[in-house]
Amino acid sequence: MNLWSNRKSKAFSLIEMMVVLGVVAILLAFAAPNLFSLISSSTLSGEGTVIQNQLTFAQQTAVSKSADVEVRFFKLADASAALNEEAFRAFQLYQYNPSGEMIPISEFYRIRTPVAIHEDLSTLIMPNGGGDQTDRDYGFDSPRESMGDETNPVPVGNGGEKIAAPYVAFRFRPDGSTDLPYRSGDARDTWYLTLVQGEGALLDNEPDNFVCLQLNPYNGKVNVFRP
Repeated sequence: MNLWSNRKSKAFSLIEMMVVLGVVAILLAFAAPNLFSLISSSTLSGEGTVIQNQLTFAQQTAVSKSADVEVRFFKLADASAALNEEAFRAFQLYQYNPSGEMIPISEFYRIRTPVAIHEDLSTLIMPNGGGDQTDRDYGFDSPRESMGDETNPVPVGNGGEKIAAPYVAFRFRPDGSTDLPYRSGDARDTWYLTLVQGEGALLDNEPDNFVCLQLNPYNGKVNVFRP
């Protein structure tokens, strides 16, 4: 009888349990905004790291196989997230095969929603760096724009349907450099991608949170900058 009484006295009452749960709920309410912000920052940084690694891989492949590697950034809507506004949300690497055909050499990488490339803050997706498309005084016209390649469609439709999508591209050369212009004193010498998070961020030219990848056109080195 005494043993049963001791066990009963050690149990939690319903009121005590409700108090504990209430305290936990209050703590979570205060911590949630910071937690969501941390998760968002992690997603943005993670996507920046993926693109950085793929650009490095493209350069290494061009050097090791002594053949150009083309990097294509695709502009498309995100059907899986019901986002109808088109933005640069995916990329893929291409290279010529022995038959002279340009074929994919990597997976089709879809940037995780809601992260996307900010078009106005990324010279790497501006044809000719935002300059005159007919300016060929130096023999360069990269990055170049295309309405899509019907022979190499990408899975951008609903359910993975493969269709041709518009893209902007540049290439890594066998010596590790790129086909991007490199002229001292020209603003178009600075080649970079800026990743932002959220539909509203794509319209903000001074975003609070971003990841910027800067590409040196001469040696192909990629640097990452964060606020």
